[in-house]
Amino acid sequence: MTAQHAKQVVKNALYRTIGETSTTLGLGPEDAALRVLMYHKVNDIPDNPTTVPVGRFDEQLVQLRELGYRVVDLDAVLDFYALGTPLPERAVLITFDDGYRDTLENATPVLASHGFPAVIFVPVAFMDDETPLPHELRLAARGVHNPTLDWGLVRELDAGGVRVESHGIAHRPLAEVPLDEAVREIAVSKLKLEERLGRPVRSYAYVKGSEAHFHPVHESILKQAGYELAFTSISRANGPSTDPFRLGRYNVEPYPARTFELVLSGACDLISLKDTVPGTHARRVFNQALGTWTR
Repeated sequence: MTAQHAKQVVKNALYRTIGETSTTLGLGPEDAALRVLMYHKVNDIPDNPTTVPVGRFDEQLVQLRELGYRVVDLDAVLDFYALGTPLPERAVLITFDDGYRDTLENATPVLASHGFPAVIFVPVAFMDDETPLPHELRLAARGVHNPTLDWGLVRELDAGGVRVESHGIAHRPLAEVPLDEAVREIAVSKLKLEERLGRPVRSYAYVKGSEAHFHPVHESILKQAGYELAFTSISRANGPSTDPFRLGRYNVEPYPARTFELVLSGACDLISLKDTVPGTHARRVFNQALGTWTR
């Protein structure tokens, strides 16, 4: 068993335990108007962190419909938080981070077969060349390659029903760079995307996105730059009163069907403790011990 597989087994068991316990006790979010799913890679390369196999991705989308969830587009979420326009009951937004090419090659055909829209957040520096993302360097060194989109493919993806929005410039957490660099990550990425796409860019996804990876000052800069929403990686559902610059998302992995159901229901929201500042540091220690930590 690889370290990555061992990590997956432990996480699945933890989520399942928390979810089943919360369900038995009748716990869970009371005003969950919106669930946001966060994917990264969709491919069949083995031992490839943050990847959901293509077949499992399809199964998860089937399960969404079978469980009565309604997949919405980004405009519906913008209108909900800006104008108070109601979302359908059990609304779900599907998102992808990091701008991987397999979103176009593998995920888009599956999304289209279900008639589902989605959003992808791209770091614009990596749309210009074939340099691996920082957390992909170790994988690339052992021959596992996960290429990113180029600008032509970005436009193709945006025109094909997967809306492209900002994930900064160089895939750096805002809390880990000087303030002037954070301003550049936020503002220049927006301008670059708007120039390439010919339309407003209205949302941002924080890199890594736990409470340790951005600060209130960054939310202020986002607002000043003209963004209307920002997405974290904090594992929780969102209600009408949720701060639109701190929207939670569920990181999706190759969960068994029951675990995926529990995550969607909000029964596993207690796991968001891992996304606090202490929780983030604890996860880093855990991943370093397993040999699965990446920058």
